[in-house]
Amino acid sequence: MRAYNLLKLTQRYGSPLTLVKTTTGAYDPSTGSAATTTKNYIFTGYLFNSEEGILLDDIRRGTSKCVIPALNLGVVPDDGDQVTGLGDTKNINRVQTYYSDGVSICYVCEVAE
Repeated sequence: MRAYNLLKLTQRYGSPLTLVKTTTGAYDPSTGSAATTTKNYIFTGYLFNSEEGILLDDIRRGTSKCVIPALNLGVVPDDGDQVTGLGDTKNINRVQTYYSDGVSICYVCEVAE
């Protein structure tokens, strides 16, 4: 699907969502742990069920995808980040970036609970 079509889909049918990025700082030997920082980025995105999935004990468990516009987001989603909204929290498993003339237009993230 073209980046333009994905953006139009998001503009017409998108919902307010939040990208939750957690970063881990340097390891502190005195405490035995590393400090973590969480930052939220609010955006209008589009969540949809994909047809991919696996069959586990006669229950089809698939994944969802989330379209995140890259423009004005200010951050790149990574594996392990979370998307919250619509009463649910999903973990990002894979990120695919769509470009136009070398500029990031949107990210399509495979997400699962």
